[in-house]
Amino acid sequence: MKSPHRAAELPPSCPFDPDQAATVSDPYPGYRWLREQAPVSYLANHDLWVVSRYADVVEVLSDPYRFSSQLGMGAVQSLHAPQSVDYRIGAPGVRVLIATDPPEHSRLRRAVLAPFGRSAIARLTPRIERVAADLVADLVANAERGDAEIYRDLAAPLPVLVLAELLGVPTGMRDEFREWASVITDDLDANGATDTRLGRGYDMFRYFYTEIRRRKHEPSDDLLSVVAATDAAGLSDREVMAFCAFLLVAGVETTTNLFTNLIDTLVRRPEVRRRLWAAPELAEPVVEEALRYDTSVQGLWRATVADDRLGGVDLPAGARLLVLFGSANRDDETFADADAFDLERSPNPHLAFGYGHHRCLGAGLAKVELVAALRALVTATGGLAPRGKFVRRDSLVLRGFSAQPVTVWPR
Repeated sequence: MKSPHRAAELPPSCPFDPDQAATVSDPYPGYRWLREQAPVSYLANHDLWVVSRYADVVEVLSDPYRFSSQLGMGAVQSLHAPQSVDYRIGAPGVRVLIATDPPEHSRLRRAVLAPFGRSAIARLTPRIERVAADLVADLVANAERGDAEIYRDLAAPLPVLVLAELLGVPTGMRDEFREWASVITDDLDANGATDTRLGRGYDMFRYFYTEIRRRKHEPSDDLLSVVAATDAAGLSDREVMAFCAFLLVAGVETTTNLFTNLIDTLVRRPEVRRRLWAAPELAEPVVEEALRYDTSVQGLWRATVADDRLGGVDLPAGARLLVLFGSANRDDETFADADAFDLERSPNPHLAFGYGHHRCLGAGLAKVELVAALRALVTATGGLAPRGKFVRRDSLVLRGFSAQPVTVWPR
């Protein structure tokens, strides 16, 4: 095969550079350049291929037999820090949903599907709405003292409390859950984990190990009992622990970041904000378009099983791909006026929750949480404005904010 690396390598003029703060802050101009100039291209410094067009992204996600999640996630070098706890997603010998392919992935997914079904989410929705309303009340109270913060007061605690409800653990453990989730997502930040000491994360595994063992003998209707039963699907104890860690990322961090991105969009687009506060029933279409416009998971990894061809470019076997959901969601070939925030957009086949076999298991739950939080915020307040600089997390892959000081006032 002729050297496909050199044929697709990006020129120095390319505005997309995952190592640059400007790209992390706003990757969308770089994405547009990629789609127009080099939709399947090679980053030599990272030994990484980036896939940016909607059609190509969907092709990759639709065919796990050509583009493997197991090989792709397992190739993420930062997930193998030798001093860290060996729970990292995609670690060698550890199977989790995000890093398996069919038919194994299908079997594991079926084993934990029930708590994320429509009827289960419908039963949980009133509780989610109550939690969201209580958190917004606290936010308003903090605003009266000049100390309201969207990330701290609403975006971060809501999915933690919901996941605690699902898992059947005390809601008083939300601080521990938040810390445990941050242990894992450190790996996705641009600079990698800031603390890789061996003991980091052990409390999480000690808790889950104890509770899983208890629920094997005393099962209930919570998610931990469902997870405890997955040994029947062939998961080892170590893999069950890894699945619990994965739940913290998939069920907490992604939803938190989605909501902070939504708030940032509303601040930057006052015309949308005014429409929403005048008509709170628009919360659902606002959430749907926000998922497309600035999603939290900007991309994930795949790898070629054999020599392949994508978007007119030859790929060698074992090529590691970063499949850019965030870029695909701004592709004008699929979304008319893709850089506009359009509440009437229909259809809206965004890839915020992935596509195909790996479409997010908790997509329905995440939407309910986001709509509940936004509706509670809009109905309880007369408006929202920034009260200082929003602090974006240092990650291209998991996009969101870690601080959003705001002012809100009662209706």
